[in-house]
Amino acid sequence: MAEERTDVAGLVERAFLMGIGVLDITRERVNALTNDMVERGKMSQSEAKRVTDRMSEMAAEQQEFIRKTVDTESDRFLKASGVATREDVSSLKAEIAELKAMIASRPAPSEDEEYTP
Repeated sequence: MAEERTDVAGLVERAFLMGIGVLDITRERVNALTNDMVERGKMSQSEAKRVTDRMSEMAAEQQEFIRKTVDTESDRFLKASGVATREDVSSLKAEIAELKAMIASRPAPSEDEEYTP
């Protein structure tokens, strides 16, 4: 099961990085295109900046969308596969600590008493 989890985590990570890479390539292409249009006189420097800024904004929005989608889908997969989440483990740790405290606070049975939980 651990290998599956590692493979899935790797797949999710690669998909996320691929999305970021595509966005970065797009930004580079937009810059190249707007610079070319400015050089040809088809676009002013301020228009090129506006277009580049808007495309960067859209790329950031897409990057956030990809991050949220990856988070949601990986959580859904982990839940469906029965893998304990950090919250599950934290909850169990708290419950164990509470039980330990309860046990520690009980008076010790005398030697002639029988232990009853």
